[in-house]
Amino acid sequence: MAEPRMYPGTGQDERTTFAPYSAFDIPADLRELHGRYDVEAVARRVRNFRYAEEWIMMILGGWVATVPELPVKTGLGRIIWESAQAADKLGNRLPELRCGTRSVAASEAPNEGFAAFVRSVAEPESPAQTIEKLTGVFDVFLPHLAESYRRMASETDPIADAPTIKILDESLVDARRHIAWGREVLDTLCRGREERERRSRRRSMLEACLVACGGVTGELTVAGEFEPGQGS
Repeated sequence: MAEPRMYPGTGQDERTTFAPYSAFDIPADLRELHGRYDVEAVARRVRNFRYAEEWIMMILGGWVATVPELPVKTGLGRIIWESAQAADKLGNRLPELRCGTRSVAASEAPNEGFAAFVRSVAEPESPAQTIEKLTGVFDVFLPHLAESYRRMASETDPIADAPTIKILDESLVDARRHIAWGREVLDTLCRGREERERRSRRRSMLEACLVACGGVTGELTVAGEFEPGQGS
C-alpha cells in the first residue's frame, strides 16, 4: 500500500495526511464530445433563437394596449419580460461562439419565409381578435420554439456547448410555462363552437406557414414537430 501523502503546511506538525488518489478515482464523465453541430451551426441557431425571442417580446408588447381582457394584459407582462431575458442570454452567448461583430449586434431569421410567418403572427390588431392573437403565439410559435430548444439541447455537444444547453434548458422551462398559461386562457375564451373554430382555423393556417418556411432554424419538415400540449 502506498505511503500516505503529506499536505504542505507551515510546519512539520501542521501537515495533514490523506490517502493517495488518481484521476481514475473520479467518476467517469459519460458525456461525449462532437455533437451534431459545429460552432458555426450553433452560432447561426442561437441568432435564429434570439430573433424569435425578440419578436415574441415585441409582438406581445404591442398587443397589451389592444387586448381588452384584463387578466390577459397582466399575464402577458411577465412573459414579455422573460422573453427579453431569454433574448439577452442568447445574445450574450454569441461572442463566445466566435461570431463577428455584425452577427452579435443583429438577430437573424433563417429565411424570408420565417420572417413572413412572424409578421403573420403579429398581424391581428383589433381588440376583438384576442383569440387569433393568442393562438398564433401559444398554439404555434412558442410550441415550435420550445421543441426547437429541446431538440437543439439534446443534439449539440454536451461538453463544448454546455453554456448553450444551459440557456436553452432555462428558456424551455419558461416557454412551457408560458404555453400552459396561454392555452388555459384560450380554452377559457373558446368555450363556444364559433370560438373553437376561429382558433382551429388560425392554428392550421399558421402551422402551414411555419412548415413551408422550415421554422425557426429553416429545418422543420413535419407539421407535428411541435411541443406537445393541449390546444384545439
